[in-house]
Amino acid sequence: MPSCLSPLGRRAVLLPAALIVLLLVPAVAIAHEAAGGLILLLPRDFYTMGATLAVAASFILLAVVPQKPFHRIATATLSLFRMPEGGGRSLSLASTALVLVLLIAGLTGAHDPLRNPLPLVLWSIGWISMTLACAFFGNLWAVLNPWTGLVDIVRSHFPPRMTLPARLGYLLAVSQFLIFIWVDLISPHSMDPDRLVLHLSLFWGFNFAGMVLFGKEDWCARAEPLHIYFRLVSTIAPVGPGVDGRVRLGFPGVHAITLPPLSQSGVAFVLLSLAAGTFDGWSTTFRWMGILGFNPLNYPGRSAVMWQNTLGLLAAWALVWFLYHACVRIGARLAGARDAEQELVGRLVYSILPISVAYHGSHFLTRLLVDYQYVYQVISDPFALGWDLFGTAHYHTTTSFFSRPDSVFVLWNIQTAIITIGHVIGICMAHTIALDRLGSGRKAVVSQTLLALFMVGYTAMGLWLLGAPRV
Repeated sequence: MPSCLSPLGRRAVLLPAALIVLLLVPAVAIAHEAAGGLILLLPRDFYTMGATLAVAASFILLAVVPQKPFHRIATATLSLFRMPEGGGRSLSLASTALVLVLLIAGLTGAHDPLRNPLPLVLWSIGWISMTLACAFFGNLWAVLNPWTGLVDIVRSHFPPRMTLPARLGYLLAVSQFLIFIWVDLISPHSMDPDRLVLHLSLFWGFNFAGMVLFGKEDWCARAEPLHIYFRLVSTIAPVGPGVDGRVRLGFPGVHAITLPPLSQSGVAFVLLSLAAGTFDGWSTTFRWMGILGFNPLNYPGRSAVMWQNTLGLLAAWALVWFLYHACVRIGARLAGARDAEQELVGRLVYSILPISVAYHGSHFLTRLLVDYQYVYQVISDPFALGWDLFGTAHYHTTTSFFSRPDSVFVLWNIQTAIITIGHVIGICMAHTIALDRLGSGRKAVVSQTLLALFMVGYTAMGLWLLGAPRV
């Protein structure tokens, strides 16, 4: 801890560290997900080669098309309508009420995670689906988050009197995001309602206190991880706010082209989202189990590989960070744009977002198909009191579509298309950002060559992970 930090700054850094220690304490818990294992019997190599060639061809095409017309088309937007004002506080308060209901359900409802709304709503709706919704429709989280409405009421009586230290950058957000991901991907109690009550209460309470003490604007901008993540994801949405206050429509990623560069901690935040999705797919493969020395057909459960997976997640994050920086920095120097190196690192990271979101959507597609059936069932009896509010309490979920060749064929093609399109959008964004900064088409192409190779390789790996045998 740098000695130059004030006592307030030291406390702001130590609090997430204390939370990490608390959340790492092992406990007996139920930990399973709705989606089961699936061994793909389709020609994966054929699909992987086709998708990889499509992504590579998109970069080659960008290198030969007229650059000025391309930049003009890629950055064009169409004005739609003016965003209505008001309603944000009411929606946020409703979201706060939902969090309270979920906490009560977690404490008093069924212990089975597939019969309790807390894990289902938290992960399938609040995390997976919200990410996809923001990627398509813009930053919905800005008005749906469960803090700001209540914070506004409190601040009207107790205005904030402290300032979040600028030198922290996004470190608080990165720390919280890492804990959030660790609970989701590695913790043996990620689906246990009892433990999730503790996690959600600490997460909500910590960020509520931060917004009250430091102001919601600064805290949401640099410390609350979900606000930052969903705001970043929304920049790749085809719809977004313009400078004139009107909603504007454009190509995916158009709203990120002229954004200012992220700081180093902001870059690390985005790369963590990519590394997390990658490691989530990798950590359940037969190959990873073999590396750890476990029989994949006799999977010992998350508790037996918790520390190995923690190190694996950190290693994946470090590797992605190194490869991204190497590709961008070397590319900038090859293009003779050494003076733009740091700026390109902070701006080109936006082009990683569609890749991260694409793998997120493709990877969790099958889980959502099952989890939403459980949500449909559990909404009729959220507290396990024998209710049947909407007539769905006795609905029986099915996974039969995983055993039919025709439905598996459709699902695999959708997953392949999602990953391919995400990488093509990423390559187009990277080229447009480089062209916007460097001006010269030749410099833009040269500067993007290594990053394009990185994206092509990620396409192949993403499809391999989707089709690999897993526990």
